[in-house]
Amino acid sequence: MKILITGGCGFIGVNLVNYLLKKTNWQINVLDNLSIGKLKDLKTISKNSKKRVNFFKGDIRNKKDVEKAIVNCHYLVHLAAQTGVISSQKDPFQDAEINIFGTLNLLEASRKKGLEKFIFASSAAPLGEQQPPLDEKKVPQPLAPYGASKLAGEGYCSAYAGSFGLKTTALRFSSAYGPWSYLKGSVVAKFIKQIINKEAVTIYGDGEQTRDFVYVEDICQAIYLSLTKKLTNNFNLFQIGTGKETTVNKLFQLLEKEFSKRNYKVIKPKYEKSRPGEIKKNYTNISKAKKILDYKPQTELTEGIKKTLDWFLK
Repeated sequence: MKILITGGCGFIGVNLVNYLLKKTNWQINVLDNLSIGKLKDLKTISKNSKKRVNFFKGDIRNKKDVEKAIVNCHYLVHLAAQTGVISSQKDPFQDAEINIFGTLNLLEASRKKGLEKFIFASSAAPLGEQQPPLDEKKVPQPLAPYGASKLAGEGYCSAYAGSFGLKTTALRFSSAYGPWSYLKGSVVAKFIKQIINKEAVTIYGDGEQTRDFVYVEDICQAIYLSLTKKLTNNFNLFQIGTGKETTVNKLFQLLEKEFSKRNYKVIKPKYEKSRPGEIKKNYTNISKAKKILDYKPQTELTEGIKKTLDWFLK
């Protein structure tokens, strides 16, 4: 089997390559424009893989780049994206170009090449501010262009399944964290970097906003199951997280405790005004993924924080 992973040099991409190298004997193609991800990270992961990983530098918006990378592939996992809420507000058109038209390019190439499965990395952003826990039946109400573009991606996955029979799955990831996240601007990686640099972490609002923090290996498990399980429907949508709610204040306390164990002095956080477009309460109902995919998150937050911090400090 051969798989194409877009954004394979990024945080989730590198972890997924590592996971699949251990779990399968598949050939892995990676397409990445290296605007964020680093080729050295992919090389580090794949150095003992006996040439199972092939890298293609290119952009998902460029049809020729996609056509080169997709040759002889059976599966496609689409991770490449513009992922910033604030960035999407500053430039909604660029957000749409990458997240909508880039996704459409990949779906069309997958249809033409007759790929067996297409996995789309979505997020909680399409749902906007909703009474948690979030589930697949709630009506999407995105608060920012990023959420709207991810919702459009889900819609096109459904449309390609309905119109052309392409088997597609959209996975709405909760707040992912873990090793190789040093380039991420999301809260766990950001706090770790700030504390290592002896800076006070910045918490927006009162810190009582909640997230469902999911360890990256559990994300990889969900992707792998989506690829290997025989699913009845041509289009599937799953919420992927832990089903547990954690405040940002609690996250800081866990990090402070782990840093203190390693003799790091942690400065008290500074609180600033909450940012527009950000969701206040967010955690996920994962019962559908458990039932249909047999998805079972393995890593508790305390253990995941330890592993992530050990990786950063190493």
